[in-house]
Amino acid sequence: MPDPAPSKPSAPRIAETAAGKALMALLALFYTFLATTAAGGEWHTLFLPACLLAASLLLFCFCILRGYKIPSPGLPGWLALGLGGGYFLLRAWFSPWFYYEGVADLGLIVTAMAMFMAGAYAGAGNGERSVLPVLAAALGLLNALLWGYQNITGTEASWFRPDYSLFGTELRNIGLFGYKNFSAHFLSVTGFFLCAYSMASARKWGISLFTGLALVLISFTCSSRAAFPNALAGVTLCFFIYTSSVFRNNRKFYTAAILFILLLFLGAAYAVLDLANGAGKLASLLDTFSFGSRLDLSRLAWALADQAPWFGHGSRMFTNLSTEFFAGASLPNFAHHEYAQAACDYGYAGLGLMLALLALFLVSGFRSVLQLGGERQRANPLGPAAFCVLCIAAFHAYGEFIWHNPALLGASALCCGITCTASLSRVKASRRAGRWFQASAALLLAALALCYAFRAFPVWKASLRAVPVSSNERLPMLEEAASSSLDPDLVRRSILHAVGSPAAPDEARLRELERQEEEAELRSPGNHGLAAAKSLLYIRQGRLAEAERLLRPYVESPGRFDDRMFAWTTIYSNMLYSWSAAIAAQSPGQALSMALTAQRLMSAQTDQWLFHGSLNPQVRKEHDLRLRELKMLILTLQYRGAVPDASWRGSRGSGYFQANPVPAFSKMKF
Repeated sequence: MPDPAPSKPSAPRIAETAAGKALMALLALFYTFLATTAAGGEWHTLFLPACLLAASLLLFCFCILRGYKIPSPGLPGWLALGLGGGYFLLRAWFSPWFYYEGVADLGLIVTAMAMFMAGAYAGAGNGERSVLPVLAAALGLLNALLWGYQNITGTEASWFRPDYSLFGTELRNIGLFGYKNFSAHFLSVTGFFLCAYSMASARKWGISLFTGLALVLISFTCSSRAAFPNALAGVTLCFFIYTSSVFRNNRKFYTAAILFILLLFLGAAYAVLDLANGAGKLASLLDTFSFGSRLDLSRLAWALADQAPWFGHGSRMFTNLSTEFFAGASLPNFAHHEYAQAACDYGYAGLGLMLALLALFLVSGFRSVLQLGGERQRANPLGPAAFCVLCIAAFHAYGEFIWHNPALLGASALCCGITCTASLSRVKASRRAGRWFQASAALLLAALALCYAFRAFPVWKASLRAVPVSSNERLPMLEEAASSSLDPDLVRRSILHAVGSPAAPDEARLRELERQEEEAELRSPGNHGLAAAKSLLYIRQGRLAEAERLLRPYVESPGRFDDRMFAWTTIYSNMLYSWSAAIAAQSPGQALSMALTAQRLMSAQTDQWLFHGSLNPQVRKEHDLRLRELKMLILTLQYRGAVPDASWRGSRGSGYFQANPVPAFSKMKF
């Protein structure tokens, strides 16, 4: 009787293979570099993380081709990848402001999708020997140590980024992130991740718990208003997780306990805020819950969302649009309200999709907590820990742009992935269609990561040669980075440095800067910062009529353009003063009209003092001196019988000024 044919050995699970372990190490390195070298969020600092991410995704594709078993992310995971990832990727790709801000959002979305899948695979195990608690503790302690070192020594240097923005360090003694609210949030979520993980595991008292408590306590030293509410939410959730684990099947007890903690939380918050803002001032209380002046930012974001309600204005368009419409007390960069900014940038369709997926992840994480009361098997402790972090992040996103920071977004996406599989009693392996879908998506994301790294490399290379702020070598470094990348922000800064330098740039340099500005404008249409830079180039070349037509809308629309962003009024009035002085002999009527216009603007500016640097006594002194000179010019022209002639506003030509550049420009400060 012939022997039966040997059965084909089943493929190993990816976690059991050497390639799977290497993949885990690459992803850990990727997130470590994300939290250390790129935590500030400037896109060129993402060069090294982009390379590591591309290597991880390509290795993942190799594992699929080898036939290793890949865990299925489950229905929530497929919905998140297909609907959420697909919508936001396409919307970011077709953003009107694509090159700079749209590419930055693409990098965030790719990071989120990769970290989400890493979390889904981490949640597929039992979680007891996971590397995630070790990674959270290491990065949290590293952030705390750097924070302590900076404050004790009084230095603002970073251990990992020699240069934060190509102009020398701009850190402010706030750890890895360069921003106190981000550092406090990272300390909170890593601390409570460890506490919740400890509460949900078999060993509740140990190094994870005490490390987590230490990180939470350190978060209070960051002078961030988010530390207190984050801690209240985290303590409540950890208590809920603890009661679910200890008092098994006694849901009445921990339901009553959680309601008591919530009432205590709301009562304490009301008492503290009401005493701080005056008894009975409900509007003041609500404003404090909305993080003060950030209420204006969120209102603006909702108003802009109503202008493009279905699909929004495009990735990070709030950053550009707010410059035009915002006139509040804070400089506009982000809405500081992730839900309002999602509505503005991606429309109510994107906001609804984001909220639906977030609710799905929170429900899955809540199921993980409820499973702690089961008697059959020990639930994966990563699920409750991820649920705790997601709740804190969803709460904090109401008053901060935490999901526009790559490291903080990556942590939230990782926890979203964990909740998808940690609550499942048995995680299935992906079928053939799912495997090839994941492989195709990984190849696409790897290609995007490589393109990102290619774009960021010239600027990253230039930033390695960072020099002290007082050094004269900063400008050549900036010029090289701007010309090689044509990044709109770097081109703008290069122009500002060139026109503000004591030595006037030659004609060839001015033409090269104008070429860079035109190409950058094609990549970032409607960028108001580039408009300000272009006006300075026109002024330096004596093309005053063109500069006046470009700047006029920014000055004649009070309340629409924030003068602190690019000092529109200062540039415009200084230009009119020098222009009027240059043509006083040939066209006294036009010169008088220009001088009167400049005087009106500068006098109003004295009352408001909005423009950048206005609190500097030297700036005020120069402003007063120029205003006195302007008044003398007006009196002289009026004494000679000049009559105001506003025809200069419709002037098309500027040949005289191109042939005879105004010498006073080389001495003027814009």
